Amino acid sequence: MTKRSSFAVSVLALGTLALAACGQGAGGNAGGAAGGPIKVGITGPFTGSYADPGNAIKNAGELAIDDINKAGGINGRKLQASPEDDACDAQQGVQAAQKLLTEGIVAIVGGYCSGASIPESDTLHRNGDLPFITAASSNPKFTEQGYDDVFRMVSRDDAEAPASVGYMKDFLHASKIAIMHDNSTYAKGLADSARSTAESLGMTVTYFDAITPGEKDYTSALVKVGTTRPDVLYYTGYYPEFGLLAKEYVSLSLPFKLIGDSACVDPSVLKVAGTALDNPNIQFNTLPTTEFIHNTKNDTFTKEYESKYGGPPGDYSSYEYDGMMALAQALKATGGKTDAKSLNAALHKVQFTGITGVVHFDSKGDRPEPEFLAVHATGNPPAFAPFAIRESGNWKAQS
Repeated sequence: MTKRSSFAVSVLALGTLALAACGQGAGGNAGGAAGGPIKVGITGPFTGSYADPGNAIKNAGELAIDDINKAGGINGRKLQASPEDDACDAQQGVQAAQKLLTEGIVAIVGGYCSGASIPESDTLHRNGDLPFITAASSNPKFTEQGYDDVFRMVSRDDAEAPASVGYMKDFLHASKIAIMHDNSTYAKGLADSARSTAESLGMTVTYFDAITPGEKDYTSALVKVGTTRPDVLYYTGYYPEFGLLAKEYVSLSLPFKLIGDSACVDPSVLKVAGTALDNPNIQFNTLPTTEFIHNTKNDTFTKEYESKYGGPPGDYSSYEYDGMMALAQALKATGGKTDAKSLNAALHKVQFTGITGVVHFDSKGDRPEPEFLAVHATGNPPAFAPFAIRESGNWKAQS
């Protein structure tokens, strides 16, 4: 998810030259000496505003590696996690990817913000075509670069936006929609897709503008939205800002509904917004993230995660876990070969049923479109509960 894209070409160019000089290009992905550990990078925001979901992704990746190693590893070799903080920043993401290359990783499985993951994927592609399986980055560009080494565990923004707008039109019977984003790669891409979808469905887009993340008051923006008289305000961005927007929305008693995207459905938003989320007009559209997946595999994973880390997994933890399992299956399929060409070919043939359903990738590296849910916060203490589901393109109430 999915995001800040201030990508510095000069940094990438210098990093590419440095890696080439160190011999870390196509030959730098051996993952250690034969018989040694196979190193796998994990990137994400481990510090900063989005550290909670970032660290939940890292934890899930490390937990998957533990499980793979307990089951015998890869042809007798152990996997080894190499986490690097990208802080959801393009330049820091490039630096993280470059550092991982010097450590001899065979792939990256991770990523939260598209604005960091996209330049990271470009760095891997330019330096040996190493695989990048992203757990949460949803901007379409990630798999539209023409690379054969990129793979995505979650749905794309251009699938989420039509599903969300369809919910507003068909389930809420809205005809006028306001769209607010935070100008990050993920949020702007989702907002653009939502606007084009709404217009194609004959809806009126009354407002389309961005807020600046990290500010302490968005009252003026909400008041401005209100003057355009929408039926729904759709916010595409992240949970810290949505939590504040929700509190101010309730205090202003605004007449339209407030809908958040999948990046707003995070346990931390409950802390930020508090009792404001009790308002039934505040809802979220999301793919089935970890807490909404109900199967034996997810139950086992959740218990194991809670036992090891002392709290519940994050929204995208299950996607990270399945992504690491996809890499393990590919490594086994190659007979333990760790070169990028063999791994990419094997990843395109991966197929298994994981926590998040059937895992396989199309020619671009995307999975088939998943279900989508409408959820709200309910209970004391509040928790997210689904009340509508989209299946085969149609929204219906869920008991």
